[in-house]
Amino acid sequence: MTTLLEHPTVIRMQNRRSERPAAPAALDADWLRQLCLEAGADDVGFVEIERAALDDQRAEILQVFPTTRTLISYLCRMNREPIRSPARSIANVEFHTTSDTVNEIGHAIVAALEARGVRALNPAMGFPMDMDNFPGKTWIVSHKPVAVAAGLGQIGIHRNVIHPQFGNFILLGTILIDRRVSVQTQPIDYNPCLTCKLCVAACPVGAIGADGAFNFAACYTHNYREFMGGFTDWPRRWRAAAQPPTIASRSATANRPRCGRACRLARTTRRPTAWPSARRVKM
Repeated sequence: MTTLLEHPTVIRMQNRRSERPAAPAALDADWLRQLCLEAGADDVGFVEIERAALDDQRAEILQVFPTTRTLISYLCRMNREPIRSPARSIANVEFHTTSDTVNEIGHAIVAALEARGVRALNPAMGFPMDMDNFPGKTWIVSHKPVAVAAGLGQIGIHRNVIHPQFGNFILLGTILIDRRVSVQTQPIDYNPCLTCKLCVAACPVGAIGADGAFNFAACYTHNYREFMGGFTDWPRRWRAAAQPPTIASRSATANRPRCGRACRLARTTRRPTAWPSARRVKM
């Protein structure tokens, strides 16, 4: 009678364990960047897990994906005029369409990497969130500080990431991989924010002070009461339960009803390959 230890699969796995695996080679940064751009991303950067900018979320990232070595930060550009429209239906379609695209691109990149033997994980760019952790942090990765560390922009006084070319009309995504990358990108050496105070003037609840000070509670109450029907008491319960995280470390899902619309820093040009289907990535 054949025992479990004599099964061919068990024997093969035992032999694998006895072999000392060689350390995987670092991924070429140019190749990886091109793969992400061909998947539909508008810009890409790479951040090693040891970067000081990730100190406050490294433990959470490693809890979800213990083999993380590098974070791929990428963004998709939104069309400006729909976001600026006073009609909420128009702005929301742009947000939701680009949100879905960010997740589709992350899925396509992970599939392409897996086909090449690279372990990768793509957390959601926004909702659905891990509400079982409420009132604590309900998202896996804080996309904004990762994007800043990756050189995709800086935080403006309205607490949105401003890209040097696309302004704040962007949505962010992050992919965790188990490989090093040959070149790590660094933060840009200036802040594209012009401190023009248009966002200060446009905010209907005075969340942004003239000196740049930020009223987190006012912003949260405004955003979620306006955009999340049925959850009008969520900000009140959140503030009563725990001190909320800083806006700079939040996920990329914060709706920008007026402060983001008012931001003028964005060029009209788009990279020619910026909007292909995510299925363009060849397996």
